Amino acid sequence: MAFGKTRRPELGCGMLSHLSLNSNLRSLSNLRILTSASESELNRIGSTAGWSALIFFAVLLSSMAAFTGLNFFTGLFRFYPAVALFVPMWIPGIAGILAARYSKVRLRGTKRSGFWFLALAVIAPLGVCGIIRGALWLSGLETFQHDLREIGAGSISLFALGFLFSVLGALGEEIGWRGFLTPLLARRLGFTVLVWCSWLPWFLFYLWLFFLAGSYSQPAFGLQVLTLAALLFALNVFLVWLRMRTGNLWPPVLFHAVHNFLLFNPVVLSQSHRPWLTGESGLGIACGYLAICIGSLWDGSRGRMSER
Repeated sequence: MAFGKTRRPELGCGMLSHLSLNSNLRSLSNLRILTSASESELNRIGSTAGWSALIFFAVLLSSMAAFTGLNFFTGLFRFYPAVALFVPMWIPGIAGILAARYSKVRLRGTKRSGFWFLALAVIAPLGVCGIIRGALWLSGLETFQHDLREIGAGSISLFALGFLFSVLGALGEEIGWRGFLTPLLARRLGFTVLVWCSWLPWFLFYLWLFFLAGSYSQPAFGLQVLTLAALLFALNVFLVWLRMRTGNLWPPVLFHAVHNFLLFNPVVLSQSHRPWLTGESGLGIACGYLAICIGSLWDGSRGRMSER
């Protein structure tokens, strides 16, 4: 009897162990199936992102080549400079719209932007351009192109039209660079690397436009390229931060539009014989934006982004 009593607990323990082993094996099998499915899904998403990026840059480069040929044969920048500057702004936008059809990137973003980020998108360029341009004017390095007392109702309507064109031009650029490319790269990159990788094609695009328009002076060519690179890097940090922090495209569009309007309008300061220092893409404006982008770079590196 004693022997039989001791056998029953052993038998029960053996059965429980067997059932537990089967349950664990079944769980591992389910986990393996789920893991393989997720891996295949990730591979599919990665492949889609790769193809969409390839489409974006293919459309971008082919459009740039076509526009270069058009300018060579028609002299757009010589006869129609406003049109020649506006049309290229939509080259990255069209490339982004076409490439987004093959990816899951939402060009407008996934969230609504808060009021404070929209206000920041206006205040930041107003502050930087106002302080830097004001300092240049007070120092006597630059003067206004027109007398402010001559501004009337007709000039106000021109301002409104100029701001509208600034918004439309900025929208074309932002659809491509921050609407499509930035969130696409953000799926696999951290903020700091994302800033560098999204800055490089944007800088090369503007360098192409820089050469095409002939907006450089021969004696200070190297300095102009360096200041342009610094300005675009600072702008890109802030624009990428706005896009990823808010999950919305409109704050970067508004920031870009206000910046362009403040630098290219009827009463901006006159062109200088030192454009690398006081020009629209000169060192003065670049230093102003570099100063404010430090906070954006720090906040973005902490991983507090809205979407990945």
